[in-house]
Amino acid sequence: MIASVCQKVISLIYFTILARQIGPTNIGIYTSALAMTTIFVIFVDLGFTNVFIRESARDKAGMQKLLSSVLGAKLLCGAASYAAMFITLKALNFEPEFTLMVIISGITMLFDSFNLTTYGALRAQNNLRYESFSLLASQFLSMIIGLTAVFLGLPIYFLILAFTIPSSLNSLYSATILRRKYGLRVTPAFEWPELKRIAIMSLPFALAAIFGRIYSYVDVIMLKKIAGNVAAGIYSTPSKITFAFQFIPMALVASLYPRFSQYFAEDKEKLKQLFLDSLRYLLIIAIPISVGIAILSRDIILLFFTAKYAPSILPLRILIISLVFSFISFPIGSFLNAVNKQNVQTGITAVILFFNFTLNLILIPRLGAVGAAIAALSGNILLAALGYFYVVKLMAIRQKYILKLTVKLILGAITMAIVLIYSRDLNNLLARVILAGAAYLATIVSLKAITVLEIKQITSLIKK
Repeated sequence: MIASVCQKVISLIYFTILARQIGPTNIGIYTSALAMTTIFVIFVDLGFTNVFIRESARDKAGMQKLLSSVLGAKLLCGAASYAAMFITLKALNFEPEFTLMVIISGITMLFDSFNLTTYGALRAQNNLRYESFSLLASQFLSMIIGLTAVFLGLPIYFLILAFTIPSSLNSLYSATILRRKYGLRVTPAFEWPELKRIAIMSLPFALAAIFGRIYSYVDVIMLKKIAGNVAAGIYSTPSKITFAFQFIPMALVASLYPRFSQYFAEDKEKLKQLFLDSLRYLLIIAIPISVGIAILSRDIILLFFTAKYAPSILPLRILIISLVFSFISFPIGSFLNAVNKQNVQTGITAVILFFNFTLNLILIPRLGAVGAAIAALSGNILLAALGYFYVVKLMAIRQKYILKLTVKLILGAITMAIVLIYSRDLNNLLARVILAGAAYLATIVSLKAITVLEIKQITSLIKK
């Protein structure tokens, strides 16, 4: 978690400097190239790593055979995905510069997919140290190479090479660790019965991952194709800021999922309470972040990204509100998977993908980046609503409790908003944020949305 937080900070700093230096047009080309590659990379893994980690953790003696089979499957899928990506580029008739960037980024895609599995082997061995180190080192090296390329005035495709080089080095590092520490060889194998078995087990994970990945990144590509590079660049800035906070629910869900699974089998009452607690704590965090950034959006964009990105202010205000619904979708999805309703979760994700794609087709030609932000907000609201509807069908939840909690947190957010608005004369943005945060915390404690004892317990858990 510490590595993920630091990686997000480095990534956000790098993106901020990059955006200031190369401008909205080039940042639009750059983020669109990464978005297209990110969509295709999911077709390389197809849930294989999730199955590999689960099965290897249960049977470490069979890890070598499974590792080789998964690498063989991914080698075949990687070749097919790279070919499909190249054909798609030609079919959509993108400009040569963008096409070159995606082709280079595709090489990074293959390295990253390899790394996902090799570090999955280390996860199955309960060893996260090497992955944590590589996460930070790779991001830092990418920033150094990328900024060097920018300040030397090199072509924009060098920004993609800033990811390819660290990713290739990371592959050598992870393979060396596996070989020296655990005696595992990273050699692919093509035993068709084993490949078929893995593919069948991976199918539910694959469908959910494909729908989720396309839903998360297709808007940037649609913006580039329909509204142009500038619109994609204007949208990418608020998108990057909003996405930076998602490590919070992701880290929580990593801890929740095994407990949800355990309590589903052993104690339904504990399952219900844990689910409610997860919603409660995520709402306590998400609501002030959303309201605070929405109010400070102008200050944030102008201070960190300069006036060139002034059109990003409204998309940021819209996108950051979607953070609340995005946060609560994580434990909802985790809950459905834990209670053997993964098909429901996959179906919901497919519906949201279709809804979001349709809405983007309608809104982007009329509103550009603002239209994409509205589509993202609408999609996240529907995702949370559909998931919550199914959870309520499966488990009796105290609706009044959720409603009262939400009202109390909104009152706290209103207090915080008042402080932010009336402290505009302060030239120190950090001081305003601290004052507003204190006002929010004091309000929700006085309304008993959270107690002082709980705050102490949370602080103690984080320290441990």
